[in-house]
Amino acid sequence: MPGLNGYEVCQKLRQKYTQIELPIILVTAKNHLEDLTLGFQTGANDYLAKPFHNEELRSRVENQLRLSLLHRVNEDNARLRSQIENYATADMELRSSRFRLQQVLETIEAGFIAFELPGRIFSVNQRAADLLGTAREVLLNKNIATLFTDSAINSKLRNALSEWEVGGDDSANGSHQDAAALSIEVQLEAVFPYNSSSNPSTKSVTFQCKLNLFGGDEGTGVLFLEDTEPLQNFSNNSILKDTVELVSFLGQAQQNIRRISTRLSVMTPHEIAEHPRLLDKLQNIDELVGIIDEQLPAVSSEGEYRQQLVTLMRSALHTWEATTQKSKIELAEESHIWAVSIDDGRLRTRTFDRYLRLEHLPKIPRWREVVRTAYFVLSNPSIEPETRASLKTELEKTKEILKKAAIN
Repeated sequence: MPGLNGYEVCQKLRQKYTQIELPIILVTAKNHLEDLTLGFQTGANDYLAKPFHNEELRSRVENQLRLSLLHRVNEDNARLRSQIENYATADMELRSSRFRLQQVLETIEAGFIAFELPGRIFSVNQRAADLLGTAREVLLNKNIATLFTDSAINSKLRNALSEWEVGGDDSANGSHQDAAALSIEVQLEAVFPYNSSSNPSTKSVTFQCKLNLFGGDEGTGVLFLEDTEPLQNFSNNSILKDTVELVSFLGQAQQNIRRISTRLSVMTPHEIAEHPRLLDKLQNIDELVGIIDEQLPAVSSEGEYRQQLVTLMRSALHTWEATTQKSKIELAEESHIWAVSIDDGRLRTRTFDRYLRLEHLPKIPRWREVVRTAYFVLSNPSIEPETRASLKTELEKTKEILKKAAIN
């Protein structure tokens, strides 16, 4: 820059490259303290007075480049830490409904064990721990299947959990996952004390249980170890109404709507005319539809929603494999989101696999597990920037569709 002194050149460079961490070394014949101060004030990173040795200048340049690199690395690390914290917070928000359910369960005296897909126990009360002859801490984070013996008594319970794990589409009675909540009576044979089958003093105990599976897309279950109706005694609890009663109510409403749709599709005008009270009820449906349209967000295309879940799952798996050089089995195991089973001596991820192809996607997909998988993969700080950006784009697109559809 002809016509400018060293201080002015330094100032111009700093103004021009405001977005770039450009190390500047001011080389000048002025070597007084005020000159040194002015040099740093104008944006120089280092100051070298003439005359100087070439080796000294080279060393100072190399030092400034290293410092600049370390500064950028520290900034990147701080940014990644912030992103990871955000992903962890988002994952916690996805679990909030389960935490609220846990609050409800803690008020119940009957022994219960609460678990989430793929079977991880996240809450146990003292009564259940006593019935199994162990401490609560021992059961936490164990798989619900570790409670069962190989007895045929447990077959109904195992089958129910197996159908629940894969989405229930293969159920012979038409997919119980259509309902928001499933409640069935089952028997459980367990070893007492828990996890002590090698001890000769152990014994088998049988419980008449109630199994509750909440929400087709929630992936949360509760096993009550006593033949009881523990939820009925807490019908006035506001948290209970939010997390259990309303979920069950909405599930029943969805079932009723499907039944009405089926009957209306084959009903004739003559039949309606013979039942004037039915006609009055049907006219009230218009009012309900109007309230829903006015007060709830518009629902996006079902096909778009399902396709986006598959796209996000594939993107998460691709990012995982490209970044870690690990398989989907390892992703399922390390994330603790998807179940890994053994079939013919081989490890398989049958539920995980259903979310990789549109034609195999469950009728009611568990979108929370898909989103949690993306968050888990994104928490890896070693993902290449372009790959990270691609997965984040798919995640944000999925969240936007979910928001529009009022899924969450």
